[in-house]
Amino acid sequence: MKYITFLSILAFFFYSSAYCFGSELPNENITYSPTIKTLQLYKQGFELSSPVFQLNSTEKLVLDFDDLDVESKAYKYTIRHCESDWTTSSGLRPMEYINGYTEESINDFQYSINTTVRYIHYTATFPSNNMSPRISGNYLMIVYADDPPEPVFTRRFMVVEVSSLSIEGSVQQGSKTDEHLTKQQIDFVVRLNGFKVMDIKRDLKIVIQQDDRWDNALNNIYPRFIRGDELDYRYDENIVFNGGSPYRNFDIKSLIYQTERIDKIFFDTINQVLLLEDKPRTYKNYAYNSDINGRFLIKNEVNATNFNTESDYALVHFFLPFPVKFTDGDFYLMGALSNWRMDDNSRLQFNNTTKRYEICLYLKQGYYNYIYVMLKKGKTAGDESLVEGSHWETPHMYTVYVYYRPGAAQSDQLIAVQNINSIQQN
Repeated sequence: MKYITFLSILAFFFYSSAYCFGSELPNENITYSPTIKTLQLYKQGFELSSPVFQLNSTEKLVLDFDDLDVESKAYKYTIRHCESDWTTSSGLRPMEYINGYTEESINDFQYSINTTVRYIHYTATFPSNNMSPRISGNYLMIVYADDPPEPVFTRRFMVVEVSSLSIEGSVQQGSKTDEHLTKQQIDFVVRLNGFKVMDIKRDLKIVIQQDDRWDNALNNIYPRFIRGDELDYRYDENIVFNGGSPYRNFDIKSLIYQTERIDKIFFDTINQVLLLEDKPRTYKNYAYNSDINGRFLIKNEVNATNFNTESDYALVHFFLPFPVKFTDGDFYLMGALSNWRMDDNSRLQFNNTTKRYEICLYLKQGYYNYIYVMLKKGKTAGDESLVEGSHWETPHMYTVYVYYRPGAAQSDQLIAVQNINSIQQN
């Protein structure tokens, strides 16, 4: 009887962390604490990579973030398995997708050094010795304060398993006449190479992502032709994205010297950076400009050896001139600097006096990419063409995800991932 009681207690602690956050917690990249800044989740060894790694391999993800509240906390994290559409995998128990414990502590932290803004920098690697994913698929990492267990932020990541599938693809001009100069069409072929699928339309799901955006991702994509082991998704007029324009950028690696896009830098209780006005590019001809696909790099060029702890923060001001306030939607700042989200933190406000949209973000020293998107009422995908224009030549990184779910399976497995670079012209 005592043995049974011990097992019950052990089971309670094993499952408690995974179940303490119910279904009301969205499976999205959301920051719940206002003191958490500069969140990054990437494959170890490449700071500009997407959070994808191979199941049962030596690959790891690195989690980096700052807490502007300098009272150290006992942060922990757990993971949740999700389907290809990012709904929770309700048919799975934690023990069916987690090896080891269902929660892990974040014990690696350092205090900032020689900065006007004090913060604590936290870092962790995943999988850890105590926790790893048991199966492939989409996952949500939930970081929370230990006592009480309150979510601090959530981050999506993907785990891909080894399979025989291969993907080949390219980015072409939109095939429709009215989209030929503005859209990018993703043409690709999936080769099963012996992988057995009973029902292609039922068991395979394709998702395509542009850069790290999820708002405009495409799903429910079916092959136009099936030739034996080859699934052909080429020449499909529905697999298209706005080409947009290259990401805008600014450089605040130094808060002393003004770089190209900086109008003014000054200190007024905190560091303040005023960017030059961003002119709309709606009707401008395409002009190539090297970018980092909307991401950012943390760096301090002035006497710093550890960028994570010796880089300061500044309030960065963005200005977008516009003759009148748009009444059918809102403008948002899109990129890693806004967590690729359109919410209250990234929404621009119209200034009736200056006749321009404005926003300010508290950002760490580094190099940043961004664009402006319009989210019209009733829509879920942001439209960059209204301010940025749209050109088929614009460089983008597209990622094709292939999910597999045979009839008896309880969740979607991620069996192939392929990056496809769009055509670039110099």
